[in-house]
Amino acid sequence: MKLVAFTLSLVFMLCMFSGAEAAGNEKILFLHHSTGWGVYSGGNVPGWFASYNAAHGTSYVITERSYPDSPYPWANYPYDYWNLWVHGACSSSNPNIECMNTLVAAHDVIIYKHCFPGADVLADSGSPDVGSDRKSLENYKLQYRALRNLMDSYPRKLFIVWTLAPLHRLATSSDNAARAKQFVDWVKTQFLTEDGRRHPNIYIFDFWGLVAGTDNFLKYEYEGSHTGSDSHPNAAANTYAGPIFGQRIVDSIYDFNARRTPAGLKIH
Repeated sequence: MKLVAFTLSLVFMLCMFSGAEAAGNEKILFLHHSTGWGVYSGGNVPGWFASYNAAHGTSYVITERSYPDSPYPWANYPYDYWNLWVHGACSSSNPNIECMNTLVAAHDVIIYKHCFPGADVLADSGSPDVGSDRKSLENYKLQYRALRNLMDSYPRKLFIVWTLAPLHRLATSSDNAARAKQFVDWVKTQFLTEDGRRHPNIYIFDFWGLVAGTDNFLKYEYEGSHTGSDSHPNAAANTYAGPIFGQRIVDSIYDFNARRTPAGLKIH
């Protein structure tokens, strides 16, 4: 009897695990400003998901939102997400500045990115301050650690963080661009490991790696203009990045669900 009970229990747990792994009905929210909109719209991310759902029998739902927006300044850098979600400048009565607790109540996956001015990274002052809006490595790291703690507090929800969007070569200095690359490298290699803890619900989408050149500027072929300094990636960049972004979302969901233990946490 004990063997039969154990076998039935094992089968039940495996079924739970397989069901979570193949859920395929997650509600996904992408928070962005203009560069994100370019990838989402120009890269036809909604169309990519429609095709994926049709081919795989899934029912993923992805929506996007310009965030933050009025009454908050048009700024979405590490300081701003920290200020809204950790420091409490948010208000769930307004979707433009909605708080994390209600965002995750309505969605299974939260994706957020920074606009390209975030890649104009200044030299450290030697006095890091989590509450400073100065764009520097020392401040970015403190703000990301606080955001990491916040995301950790919602273990059933999946978060995908974009790496920085590089600036046009005429819009920043080599030194500031190099520091942006340092931050990208830190996010990719240390952000989720430096404290010796697991952060299984946080994933990275390396947008920088798709559109930045070896000089740490927006790739020449992805510039909207070779004479102006507008850092918005062009249509070729958006067309290239859109499907990769879609696949990264699906792969992250699948991996997150597959790593859930049967008796542990599900994505919903």
